[in-house]
Amino acid sequence: QSLNLTSNEFELLSYFAKHPGKKIDRDEIMNHLRGIDSNFYSRSVDILVSRLRQKLGEDSKSPRFIKTVWGEGYIFLGE
Repeated sequence: QSLNLTSNEFELLSYFAKHPGKKIDRDEIMNHLRGIDSNFYSRSVDILVSRLRQKLGEDSKSPRFIKTVWGEGYIFLGE
């Protein structure tokens, strides 16, 4: 199925897909996407993940693709 993703959403999905099952924290995501630490931008990572989840048709209560590890980051489950 075709998705209309922004460049950041595509890059994030690609990064997740290259690291299935690995916990990825916000700093690592921001470093990969922008080359900066996420200390001041952690909510922007959460918003980006949220938008990607919406486009993937993800239910945050029972994730199929992206699991939140509270206070730590995210894990790409894949399928």
